[in-house]
Amino acid sequence: MTLPTFFIVGAAKAGTTSLHYYLDQHPQIQMSSVKEPHFFGGPENEYPYPVGRVSRLDAYEKLFDPAMGVRGEASPGYANHPRRQGVPQRIKELVPDAKFIYLVRDPVARTVSHHQHRVAVEGERRSLQDALGDLSDPCSPCVCPSMYALQVERYLDHFPQERILVLDQTELLADRRSTLGQIFDFLSVDSFDCERFDDELYKSSERRVYPPGYARFVERAILRRIEWVPSEVRSSLRRTAERVLPRVQAPTLDEQTRMRLQEHYAGDVERLRALTGKRFSTWSV
Repeated sequence: MTLPTFFIVGAAKAGTTSLHYYLDQHPQIQMSSVKEPHFFGGPENEYPYPVGRVSRLDAYEKLFDPAMGVRGEASPGYANHPRRQGVPQRIKELVPDAKFIYLVRDPVARTVSHHQHRVAVEGERRSLQDALGDLSDPCSPCVCPSMYALQVERYLDHFPQERILVLDQTELLADRRSTLGQIFDFLSVDSFDCERFDDELYKSSERRVYPPGYARFVERAILRRIEWVPSEVRSSLRRTAERVLPRVQAPTLDEQTRMRLQEHYAGDVERLRALTGKRFSTWSV
């Protein structure tokens, strides 16, 4: 079977799209032609997958080039326990020697960014405070993906620690080439530089509010008819067309909500520091 040799498992809104793009520039790395196939995510249950999920093994294998020795994909839903359960086990069954890259960021900032994303593409119209509720729901779409230690622990139940590379998004932003060098070493490929490493993709300030059903319309009526067009060209054309849509307003994070989130994430962040040996000194928690 032609399957990935490594996975970018998250976190959502922590730079996975950019990292997928950067790694795809490396001549020894092939990234899946669908950026978020979510193949190993398991049953949908009450949480539907994003548009474009690849659910059949034969279709999933077609995303990868058997001539390339290092192949990867990036599905942030793979680090979304307990909202999505059993992902490490399913990967272990088919790719027992897999490696994992896990991008994380300040969990409070990531939560705010995730809410902004839901306003843009999922029709969320509640305020950040109302959408978060009392933080008691372990499957909250905005809170669950910020529980980083919880996600790492699930993978450590099935894979050795040396196969899991946890990186802070601030490292990728502040010292991109050095951070990519760490990843290249982790994946056992040659050092490489490229002018496209200077590109920045999908800034929060550029997000637009899509009308209901827009994403599925684009997927079914447009993208499938232009699959032959290079992905970077498709992305550029889409961004140009969507400039007529209104920009997403950044959510208001009041001090009370900030403190609630910091308290909620504090224990998980301390466990993450212990697991990784990293300080995450720029974080608010």
